[in-house]
Amino acid sequence: MMTTRRKLLQVAALGMVCGVGGRALAAPAPKKLTIGVGGYTFAYLPLFVANASGFLADEGLQIDLVQTGSGATAMAAMLGGSFDICGLVLSDVILAATKAQKISVFAPLMTQYASDAIISKAAAERVGLKPEMPLIERIKRLKGLTLAVSGRGSGIDKMWRYLFKLAEMDPDRDVTLTVIKLDQMYPALRAGQIDGYNTTAPSNSRAIEEGLAVWAARPSQGEVPGLEGFVYTILAASPSALQSNRAELTGLARGLARANVLINDDPMRAAEAVHQALWSQTDLSLLQHAIADQHTAFARRMTLTQQIFDQNKDFMRGFGDDVKSVSYKDVIDSSVIDALT
Repeated sequence: MMTTRRKLLQVAALGMVCGVGGRALAAPAPKKLTIGVGGYTFAYLPLFVANASGFLADEGLQIDLVQTGSGATAMAAMLGGSFDICGLVLSDVILAATKAQKISVFAPLMTQYASDAIISKAAAERVGLKPEMPLIERIKRLKGLTLAVSGRGSGIDKMWRYLFKLAEMDPDRDVTLTVIKLDQMYPALRAGQIDGYNTTAPSNSRAIEEGLAVWAARPSQGEVPGLEGFVYTILAASPSALQSNRAELTGLARGLARANVLINDDPMRAAEAVHQALWSQTDLSLLQHAIADQHTAFARRMTLTQQIFDQNKDFMRGFGDDVKSVSYKDVIDSSVIDALT
């Protein structure tokens, strides 16, 4: 008897959902990965977009995001086994290597040091700071202000110190740096408890859009010398977790690559994806403006080169960090993203 093409398609479709004896085959359970991040900021935007857009679900992954309040807390939790993966500042991983802490960086997130600084309008009027002033003049005007950091030695702390060094100022004498959790910086500024902070969007963009603050420095726009093309945040895991979850981390990297393309090509859609998932209290148009403004901080093609590593080491040496003994291979494992090319 002749078998028709329709019959063959029907049999093939049946085989996709049935096992031996016609029993239904259950879809494979998604692989769950717990990822710790310091806060819900643009520092980890590709991860958030990949998850909210369904790119990671397409890879058979179920992602549990945990906000810890600071990168140091997230790192400690990962080293303690609470997280599979952690979003961190690359320089923090290099510093951890000097303490014999084994952490493998396997994917970049933010490829421009985009921790933009703001101060309240009241503080700007008090010290005479205007956004159109040259960068160094703006920084000098911050003298005497109280500025937030997420932790001593954090990426935010280092950004302030780098800026003050450019202006030949002493951050330990000329300003007051106070520790506040990332998600509390905007409320603290609004309440007048601090004069300013630097962080990645959207909380700083929100303060600007609402007329609460003005820009003091914008490394995201390449105006800070020495920080052009600086890989700021990354995803990392313990070497053992990287090996045991290699297939899942490769799927995660594929999702990140798709997210980077979406952020660059269609920031409006990227904003829509993360709006309800993470920032429902933030106006959608603000998120759209912020992602469009900073989309170049996320590279279309992910790389973890020796040059990227060396630039971070040079940055750290400026703060007296003794990282000479740390090599590229001590902290970078590019095999996951290399597998994508």
